Amino acid sequence: MSLDASEKVIVEIQLDFSEESDKALRVLFNVAEELLDKHGIWVEIVPVHLWFADPLESELADLPKIFINGKLRFIGRAPSRKELIEAIMSHVGTPPVKTELSAIKFGKVNFDGGLPEVALVA
Repeated sequence: MSLDASEKVIVEIQLDFSEESDKALRVLFNVAEELLDKHGIWVEIVPVHLWFADPLESELADLPKIFINGKLRFIGRAPSRKELIEAIMSHVGTPPVKTELSAIKFGKVNFDGGLPEVALVA
């Protein structure tokens, strides 16, 4: 079965280490599987884990953020299954858009042999 572009939706989710981010990612994976099985809609999930140099910055980031085809749809909370299905279905057939909000700067940071590459938010 081959899917054309109208049957594909790109969902980017920006995460931190919170329980809300974990919940949002789990709901997103469940919804993506359901939409593929029941409606033949391919949901491409792009998880982006954000790291902050200053812990106070993470409070201001309002994560998780969910972008559907480049449009910011949810911020600071995990959407319900129903909300997420409705949001994704409303974007079926629309082309993805690159937004400035979803741009992330990548850099290499070494803290005593810690993680070799992380995403820094300026």
